[in-house]
Amino acid sequence: MGEIFSVHRGRVPVLVGEGKEMERTVIHMEELHHPYFFVLLELAAMEFGHEQEGVLRIPCSIKQFQAIVELIRSKSKQRNR
Repeated sequence: MGEIFSVHRGRVPVLVGEGKEMERTVIHMEELHHPYFFVLLELAAMEFGHEQEGVLRIPCSIKQFQAIVELIRSKSKQRNR
């Protein structure tokens, strides 16, 4: 977990997982504003509080997180057509 890596502008690093099994991923800034992502942010606030320090941690399974992000991205693509 002590790795340092750069994140492109407009993207946000996130730690996702349950318990000690966390996976680091990067999402687009716009995805944070989607209503589906608000649910994940509320879970994070309930688990870790509103004043997390460091990388944003999302307490859900990696599979669930990936499914939600894919759904957000597919809805975004449909709107942009």
